[in-house]
Amino acid sequence: MPTSPSALLVINAGSSSVKYRVFDLSDLSVLTSDKIMRIGENGGEFATHEDAFVFLLERVKTFSIIAAAHRVVHGGEKYNSAAHITPKILNDLRELSPLAPLHQPHNLNAIKTLGKLLPDIPQYVDFDTAFHTGHDPIFDSYALPEDLRAQGLRRYGFHGLSYESICHQLKDSHLDAYRGRVVIAHLGNGASLCAVKNGKSIDTTMGLTALEGLPMGTRSGSIDPGLIIYLAKSLNYSPDKIEDILYNHSGLLGLSGISNDVKTLLESADPRAEFVLDFFAHKVAQHVAMMATSLGGMDALVFTGGIGENAAPVRDNILSRLSFLPSFKSLVIKTDEELAMARHVKGLMDGQ
Repeated sequence: MPTSPSALLVINAGSSSVKYRVFDLSDLSVLTSDKIMRIGENGGEFATHEDAFVFLLERVKTFSIIAAAHRVVHGGEKYNSAAHITPKILNDLRELSPLAPLHQPHNLNAIKTLGKLLPDIPQYVDFDTAFHTGHDPIFDSYALPEDLRAQGLRRYGFHGLSYESICHQLKDSHLDAYRGRVVIAHLGNGASLCAVKNGKSIDTTMGLTALEGLPMGTRSGSIDPGLIIYLAKSLNYSPDKIEDILYNHSGLLGLSGISNDVKTLLESADPRAEFVLDFFAHKVAQHVAMMATSLGGMDALVFTGGIGENAAPVRDNILSRLSFLPSFKSLVIKTDEELAMARHVKGLMDGQ
């Protein structure tokens, strides 16, 4: 009987979901993929992530999995490429959790859980911040005192695996755009923009944390820092309460009072829904212009992510607000973060 090919299991774990894909390591073809949703929620199939991973491993046991790769949102200053997981790396990444509280703890918990269930296979990490490594300091710096900047308080940027995926596809199918000045709009429940040229990140809208920049599903995006001081000093809000508000109760949900789901908002007759979609489109357009400034112009705007790929009325709204700009190409491209991770880890395993 023919033996099954050596395979790589790629994991993208969230607070209540696990996306996974199994790649043939010889050519990175996809052997299987799925998404487990509503973990720990009422009506969900699994009470814990460990239960979900037990089910996942049962689903993929027919494949010869020799390694696993995990998406980790924040690599900080130390980690700017895929890496084989060690206890030191895990400890370093755990210390970054306050900078990505919606993602980092769940990313690291997946590593711990899989290590318990499959202790004999090597695990690797890949980072959403890595793609933005090497920015000119003019794009990465905050106007803070030097002693704070020396502690790593600067802009890092996120969604890097998505942006790299888009750049790879542009190079294959839209070489003129790839070589030009491109703004990529990753619009989903988390949303950001990236200014790229020749596949290299020049600037991006997210910063030290995944709160900066665009308003998102439940995240505020950029706000006046004085507002946070006011919440703390005048309204006596605790840091934990402020964090919860800004990460979980703001953005499209907070502004509309209806939902963080764009499909729901598009289908709603409530005037608040129309307002929040206009607000979102306006903010995206403003930030696109900001990214174009960093590039010295814009030759193409690429939409990706759940909203960018699927919500045509939102794309049209954004484009209408950018009609004052010189002509540029508008593209919609499906992102593939898991394939970007697989490429990196295969290269690492192959010693490249």
